[in-house]
Amino acid sequence: MTTSRHNRSGFSLVEVILATALAGLFVASCAGGLLFGVRMSKEAGRKSQAVFLAEEGLEATQNIRDAAYSNLSAGTWGLTTTGNQWNLSGASDTTGIYTRTQTIAVVDATKKSDTSTVSWKEVTGTTRSVSLVTYFANWIAATTTAGGLMSYGDGTTTPKYRTYDTVANTFGSQTATVVGSSGVTTVTRASPLKTEAITGYVTAAGVLNVMCYDGAAWTQEWSVTVGGTGTTRRFDVAYETNSGDVMVLYSRNVATTNELAYRTKLGSSGCGTANWAAAANLDPVRTSGTVQWVKMAWDRRSAQNLITAIWADSNSDLSAMVWSGTAWGNEPSAASETSLEVVAAAQDVEDFDVEYETTSGDVMMVWANSAGSNGTNGVRYRTCTGGTSACTWNAVTTPPTFADDATNLDISANPNTDEMVFASVGNAGSDMQIGYWSGAAWTDNANVDVSCNTPVAGGKIVATGWLISGATTRSVVIYGDNATTNVDWYTGIAGVFTLQTDVTLSPAPTTPQSFLEAQMNPLSKDTIMYSIAENANDLYSKRVVMSSTPTFTWTNSDGAVLVPTLPQKITNPFSFAYWRL
Repeated sequence: MTTSRHNRSGFSLVEVILATALAGLFVASCAGGLLFGVRMSKEAGRKSQAVFLAEEGLEATQNIRDAAYSNLSAGTWGLTTTGNQWNLSGASDTTGIYTRTQTIAVVDATKKSDTSTVSWKEVTGTTRSVSLVTYFANWIAATTTAGGLMSYGDGTTTPKYRTYDTVANTFGSQTATVVGSSGVTTVTRASPLKTEAITGYVTAAGVLNVMCYDGAAWTQEWSVTVGGTGTTRRFDVAYETNSGDVMVLYSRNVATTNELAYRTKLGSSGCGTANWAAAANLDPVRTSGTVQWVKMAWDRRSAQNLITAIWADSNSDLSAMVWSGTAWGNEPSAASETSLEVVAAAQDVEDFDVEYETTSGDVMMVWANSAGSNGTNGVRYRTCTGGTSACTWNAVTTPPTFADDATNLDISANPNTDEMVFASVGNAGSDMQIGYWSGAAWTDNANVDVSCNTPVAGGKIVATGWLISGATTRSVVIYGDNATTNVDWYTGIAGVFTLQTDVTLSPAPTTPQSFLEAQMNPLSKDTIMYSIAENANDLYSKRVVMSSTPTFTWTNSDGAVLVPTLPQKITNPFSFAYWRL
């Protein structure tokens, strides 16, 4: 047998090529993986840096919130620093390859959100971003807005104010605002979204001064001549409910054309002259005289920015317009009244009012026609239905069964329903009458008191409101009875009103009580603050709280005369506003 052997002493060329290719593939794979890992590591590093910058953005907005909640203005911002304080500035800020934005949004009346977004470009050209979100509560509001604000003049060139604490039911010490002029009439309104209040006051020389309070300090915003005397109030202030934008509407002290003007400030802006829009003229077609009185009401529905204004001129004409949130319009096709009641001269008394129904957004106007007298119904009303800026003005109507003039009058809307309460006192017979609006019709009660104080020019001796505790609701009418220092008042269930026992409080105001104001607490609907300017130009404040029983508890919020030196006893010598958040 023959045996054959083959010696293999090396690789063939094919084997060498194959081995080399495999080795190349292996090396390439390892190199690719290594490069991919390096790239991913760098991208992860860039993302980590972006997250760090986003977190820094949230910490910065917290720093801004801690300085003042109102500094968190809605919008998209960049960040800058001044000293050790962060500030919102511009539309973005950059750090190296990173662009950062802070988007501030209003969540509700006491909360805002901040979305901190950081974006950058990878070397491949791909744009990437990270976003972090947080929420900020207005924790400062718990201490600065736990109550309200009383503003007034005291005969000096620096108007004064006192803060109010609802828990202690006490007013703080008298504090100066900013040096300006000696105020005669005063109006204060609080923002629905933040710790801010706007106060307007008119001097004896007819100059309107507008101030802003941010919960810590007052600033003088602007001034303009409106004319008038202490028996008229030629301006008003109102905040839009949804946006928090504020409107000041005022007389230009001229007749025939452009009788009114207005200025606005965005809810996203803080106090400061530069934050106000320039004055814009308003030329109502149904008004030809000089505007003497201005009143505004705001739609309380949370998604709405509607405001309705009514005004009376030197011809005793009454007209109205609706603010849509961007413009005034929808003036009725004819003046609602061409002969308002007066005391001695046109238009020397506030004998008209306006309110929104709470759920429907319909508007109610009421006023006093000069034909009213002792035994003759002088009350008139008109509605604008539809709940929009283009609401339909319905016919001027005389409500049923009233029997007197309405020299002083007041209406208030139930904050939960479309109900309203009305009360008036006439100077022909000093009689008071009370009405109830169901949302569809009036139920009226004449001569519920025939011995009230007699209304005078610029005075107001009747005020209305609502108290709600659980399932219990009562309307309230407070008024000045003849020759008494007590609190005289009625409560109502629908159209049925009950005279309550006079309340004697100490200190007690002297008689007559010349200007009354009742303000409902929007956060505690069982509470009304009742404030009085009386014969000696003193200011007092009393509080009533209703339980679900119901039991009514009256207490002294003043402890002593709050102000012994009011500039006058008529036409808004003071103004109290509850904080709304």
